[in-house]
Amino acid sequence: MASVSKPEVAAGPPHVYKLALVLALAYLLTIVYASLQPFRGWRLPPEDLYGFLTAAWPRYITLEDVLGNALAYVPLGFMLALGLRQFFRPGFSVITGALIALAVSIGMESIQMFLPARIPSNVDVLANGTGGLIGALAAPLFSPSQMIGARLIVWRDRVFRPGALIETGLLIAGLWVLTHLNPLTQIFGTGNLRATFDLPVYFFHTPGLLLSAEAAVVFFNLLGLGLMLSTLLRPNVRRGLVIAGFILAAIALKMIIAAVFAIPLGAFAWMTPGVMLGFVAGTTLLMSLLLLGHQARLWLSLLCLLLALAAINLAPDNPYFNMPPRMASGRYSHLLSFSAILRALSELWPLLALAYLVTLSRQDRGQQTPAS
Repeated sequence: MASVSKPEVAAGPPHVYKLALVLALAYLLTIVYASLQPFRGWRLPPEDLYGFLTAAWPRYITLEDVLGNALAYVPLGFMLALGLRQFFRPGFSVITGALIALAVSIGMESIQMFLPARIPSNVDVLANGTGGLIGALAAPLFSPSQMIGARLIVWRDRVFRPGALIETGLLIAGLWVLTHLNPLTQIFGTGNLRATFDLPVYFFHTPGLLLSAEAAVVFFNLLGLGLMLSTLLRPNVRRGLVIAGFILAAIALKMIIAAVFAIPLGAFAWMTPGVMLGFVAGTTLLMSLLLLGHQARLWLSLLCLLLALAAINLAPDNPYFNMPPRMASGRYSHLLSFSAILRALSELWPLLALAYLVTLSRQDRGQQTPAS
């Protein structure tokens, strides 16, 4: 008697789903990091830890606030639902991913009961859960077995080296672009940990020192990102063109977000003399460094990201970019929950990239490196 084969749970490359789960975990840690700031002032909560769930709705609820909280959980629901495809069918993975996102929101709001600076809200839970559901529902469209997902895989295989670790690097580079959605951070200025951890100020603000600091931050971040991307590309790909695409995408996001939230000088608020100096010097040197061998580019990328991290934390405070979010325009202040996640992503990105580059170097050391 012929046996009936069991229906396949997931179609497509298994490492895509595994990578989605890893990314979901990384984003979950980012949510935790953002939800528990500031990390001080802990107190004993009321006896009814979950009382906020049945409390009356806040008197003032704005559409912008609801949309911002929903948007913050869309990526989590999306990545969970996509990653769970390796275990469940599409429908069940969507439901499970949405429920996990909702549980995370309830957990974060509950822990905020221990922090006097945070106010838990049932409206936030509802908005977060809705965002997680929207992201989970969108995940099947990007499955490798669907048209959109299949086309993305074809493009990825044509441009980038094979392997799950390379895809991890591509996602980290994509996260770097997304860090520019925060209008109150310097362009290319990831890794600013001073405010979160109360790091001491070593230098006082002067126009000349600020110009040099901005230039150094842009210069080293540009080199670090460009060199890291170059190690992910296939040898026959035009490296400069792909790197330029990522950089231009980051600049476009920065311009759009600055224009939308009415930052002074509008879309060109990022274009300071220090930024332009670092940008011109960085792009000029990057074109020459792309001619180096694979291992040289990899280790130079790691060194540049370390120097960029040091530069932004040693630089004098910039009175504009260190503005508290609540002092920004009204439209931006409504998106505090989402901006906290963007800020956390911006602060943690260099650490994620450095850990990745060390891992990539260990893998490449044990095999033949691609032609430079």
